[in-house]
Amino acid sequence: MQQNIPLAVILTVLASVALAVASVVQHLAVGDTATKRGAKLSGKELLSVVRNPRWLGGLMLTGVGAVLQMTALLLAPVTVVQPIGVLAVPWTILLAARAHRRPISPTIWGAATLTVVGTAAFAWVAISHAAPYPVLNDTWLVVGTLAGFGVATALALAGARGPLAWRCLAWSAAAAVIYGAESGVVKAIGHYAATRPWLASPTFWFLAASIIAGMVLAGIWIQQGYAAGAAETVVGTLNAAGPVAGVAYGVAVLGEGVNITASAAVMMLCFAAIAAWGVVRLSRFHPGSDDRLDTAPTGQPARSNGMMSPDNTRESERP
Repeated sequence: MQQNIPLAVILTVLASVALAVASVVQHLAVGDTATKRGAKLSGKELLSVVRNPRWLGGLMLTGVGAVLQMTALLLAPVTVVQPIGVLAVPWTILLAARAHRRPISPTIWGAATLTVVGTAAFAWVAISHAAPYPVLNDTWLVVGTLAGFGVATALALAGARGPLAWRCLAWSAAAAVIYGAESGVVKAIGHYAATRPWLASPTFWFLAASIIAGMVLAGIWIQQGYAAGAAETVVGTLNAAGPVAGVAYGVAVLGEGVNITASAAVMMLCFAAIAAWGVVRLSRFHPGSDDRLDTAPTGQPARSNGMMSPDNTRESERP
């Protein structure tokens, strides 16, 4: 398929809107099911979540966004498409604030700005050094995809067993690595099918199977992220860590980094760090957190109707 970067950008923006709406809807559905915020969802709770009509509606929107993004990936390099999805972060903040009936503080906007600006700058450097077409090497495709799953699994273990305050970030980062790597896999599959005899290729079918496995794992990990924290944290992590993982896959596996100079690589690392700091800030200050609420007349923090506090515990669970 011939490249069409302007159309790919439009499709990715539409996908970001769909993801934002889906994330807020699914986060609310998970909140209706989870018995304790910050704890890992049990198998019974996961089954209850997937039967929730509101969650299923969010899943449909996620599917629409995925189709739009996959189409965009066939029209432009991974290093162009992936970073634009960060627009889902401000959309999610606006929707979450409306859902929780909370104002959006300057601190929240500041964190969102760090995330968006850092990722946008990262994207700008990646776009300006993008290679025209991927280079497919069967060995690198298999090794790179397995490496992505390995990193994601390590992050998921941190989400399951790590400090409570970091579980949402860890679960979300695990899903982000999968999604980022799979954006490269989708690009590879499309190019593979267009240029090689793919029906008899074990590599092609390995990549296809990895997409299915990745979608299942990432979907479960995102729900765990929703149970452990805020939708804004999940979306912010997905859209900051996802592009980094996608670009890493594109550079290391698909040969899209042939035009990236040493100075460009340094700039990309700096901008990625800025975006990551913005996500960390969003994990503490978001429309459902208590940090920015006024204190009650007694001097105690105002209650938040069971919403998450920055340390991921309910007000009623504090000593």
